[in-house]
Amino acid sequence: MTHRVTFWLIVCATALLMLAPIRLGDLAGYDDAVYAHIARAIVESGNWIDIQSNGYPALEHPPGFVWIQAALFSIFGLSDFLAKLPAALCGVGTVLLVYWLARRLLQDQFAAMLAMFVMAATPYFIKYAAHGMTDVPFTFLFTAAICAWILSRDRPAWYFAVWALTAYALLMRGVGGLVVPATLGLHLALYKRPNRWNFAVPALALALVPLGTWYAHLTSIYGDFFWRVQSNFLSNKLAGDDPASWRRYTGLFEYAWMLLQSYWPWLPFTVAGLVMAMKNPDRRTRILLLWCGIMYLACAVTGSRVLRYLLPAYPAFSIFAAIGLQRLLPDRYLRLGLQWLAPIALVAAAVIAIYPPVTLHAAEIKPIAAAAAANTLTRERIAFYDEAQPRFDETGQIQWYGGRTMWILTEPSAFAHAIAEPIAPVWIVDDATYQREFPSRPHSVLAHSGHLWLLKLSPVESPKP
Repeated sequence: MTHRVTFWLIVCATALLMLAPIRLGDLAGYDDAVYAHIARAIVESGNWIDIQSNGYPALEHPPGFVWIQAALFSIFGLSDFLAKLPAALCGVGTVLLVYWLARRLLQDQFAAMLAMFVMAATPYFIKYAAHGMTDVPFTFLFTAAICAWILSRDRPAWYFAVWALTAYALLMRGVGGLVVPATLGLHLALYKRPNRWNFAVPALALALVPLGTWYAHLTSIYGDFFWRVQSNFLSNKLAGDDPASWRRYTGLFEYAWMLLQSYWPWLPFTVAGLVMAMKNPDRRTRILLLWCGIMYLACAVTGSRVLRYLLPAYPAFSIFAAIGLQRLLPDRYLRLGLQWLAPIALVAAAVIAIYPPVTLHAAEIKPIAAAAAANTLTRERIAFYDEAQPRFDETGQIQWYGGRTMWILTEPSAFAHAIAEPIAPVWIVDDATYQREFPSRPHSVLAHSGHLWLLKLSPVESPKP
C-alpha cells in the first residue's frame, strides 16, 4: 500500500469518525447549550456585537466561537448538529495540520502519517470534537498559527495568517488565548529569525488589537461592571473550586496524573519523543517543546484542573509520539502495522458512523423546555429553582431548546422572597421544592419530567401588574 493510499484512508476515517456521529444526540448543559443559546440570541436579535446570555450581557467570554455558530444558524437554521459542527470540522482540520506540520518539521512522510494517525486515534480528542465547545476549535487555531509561523520564516506574507489566526484565537478564548502569542513570542525571543522587527513583532502585537477593541467596547458601555465580571471570572478560573492554598502548587502533578489515566496507548511513546527532543536539541522541534511547555504550565497554574484545557497541546504530543514510536519500535513493524491499521480504522469509523453511540444529555430538559415555550410569551421570564443549586447546565439547555429567559434563583432566601410575591407566573422547580411549597398554592402543572416540574400559578398568585 502506498503512502498516498494510507494517507487518504486515515483522512476518510477521521472525517467519518468526527462528522457523522454528531447528527444524533443532543447538547450537554456545560458548555454546549450555553454557547448555543448565546448564538441563538445573536440570530434572533440580529445584534452581533452586544451578545446576550439569558437576556443579559454576555461579558465573560469573547464572541469568537458563538459568531461561527450564529453564522451557521443564520444560514441553515437552529439545530444541535450545527451547534457541534464547528468543533467537528476543526477536529478534522487539526488532524490534517498535524500531518503537514510533522512532515515539515521531521522531513519524514511516514513519521507524519504516524503523527496524523495518533491524533486521529486519540479518544479524548475525538470526544471533544463532538461537543459544541471552544476546546477543539481553539486547538485548530493554535495549530494553524504554528504552521503559519513556520511558513513565515521563508515567506513573510504568511505573517498575515499568523496575525489573523492568533487574533481569532484570542477572540475565542480571551485571556486564555494568550498562550498562542506567548508561545510564538518566546520562540522569537530565544531563536534568531529573519524579519523579526519588520513583520514578526508587529504581527504578534497587532493580534492583540481585536480582543482589546472588544474589551474597550464593553468598557465604554458597562464601565467598571464589565471589569468586575472579568475579574470574578478569572479569579474563579485561577482559584478553582478548592480554595486550599496548597493546591496552587499541585497542578503539574495533577495534569500528569490525568494524562497517565487517559492518554493511552500513546503516552509512553510521547514521553519517549519528548525525552529525545530535550536530550538532542533540534531546531525543528524547538517550537514543539515550547508549545507543550507553555500549555502545560498555563494549565498547571490555574485552579480549574480539567484535562480538556490541555487539548491544544495534543497536536504537539502526537508528533512527539511519532518520534517515540520510530525510536522504540522496529521500522518494518511500524510500516506493516500502519498499513493494516489504516483500513481497519476506516472500517471501524464507518461502523461508528452508521451506528454511532448516542448520549442524551437533555432527555429530562427537552419536555420542560418545549412546554415552557408553548405556554409563555417570547420575552416572558420563567422563575427557576433547583435545590438551591446554580444549575446553569439545566438553564442553558432550557434557553437553547425552549428559547426562554429565566430568573435563576440559587439561594433559599432568594426563592422565599421570589415566591412570597411571585416574580413570574410560570415556574420550574425541583421535585422536593414542588412537594414542599406548591400544594397549598393554586396552580396548574404544565409539564413534569424527571425531577423537574413546570407549573403556572393561578391568577391570584400571579404578580401584580
